[in-house]
Amino acid sequence: MCGNRRLLRQVNAWGLPGLPIGHLDELLIRSGLDGRSDDDDSDHYLALIQQRAATDELAARVMLQRLMPAMLSIATKRAPITDNGTIGAFEAVVSAAWVVIRRYPIDRRPVHVAGNLVRDIEYAAFVRDKRLKSATIETVVGDRVLDLAGANHARANGSHDPVAADGEVEALLADLARSGLSTADIQMLRSVMNDVNSAEAGDALGINARSARNRRASALKRAREVLTVSVEDGGCS
Repeated sequence: MCGNRRLLRQVNAWGLPGLPIGHLDELLIRSGLDGRSDDDDSDHYLALIQQRAATDELAARVMLQRLMPAMLSIATKRAPITDNGTIGAFEAVVSAAWVVIRRYPIDRRPVHVAGNLVRDIEYAAFVRDKRLKSATIETVVGDRVLDLAGANHARANGSHDPVAADGEVEALLADLARSGLSTADIQMLRSVMNDVNSAEAGDALGINARSARNRRASALKRAREVLTVSVEDGGCS
């Protein structure tokens, strides 16, 4: 899906700065993946995507993928105090994220977009009226979700992002391993959660950064499938 020509035409019609997009994960790289872009530039680029997200489903899904590692961190942190543990926490985070992304007031809050969104998502999922958790919203799981690697949330968003304790991260990874994710998938997810960029992860594996990003994309996709299985069983597809 990342190279789908129809989606690429749609994205390139957005008028984003820089050369035309040739692969959808370039959106995430330009918006701060692995800390490769200047902070101000990547924040501005992300703001331009978010500006479209209120009315453009593809833009909203790109934003969802951009925030995925931070969302995993929130779910990990909240799992011990959430019904159904990690799965329940992740379901709440994904549901809240879609609403927050679609309603984010970009005109009033145009800077530090990723950090603001993550903070709003956690508030909506676990602090604000619990009715939000059971509200009927657009589904964001399954094959329609873009298969994009998540961005390095701690470097891109700064101290506003929740960062799970090492033990909580390992508990989440252990749950995913028990659910069938491979050792290679767990290794890639651990690099995401521990803020190891794609170039560094690639060096450790003897592969280039692009291959590392592709492996991360696959690992994140499989993690989402495991964590959202309860949502799909409940009829969201």
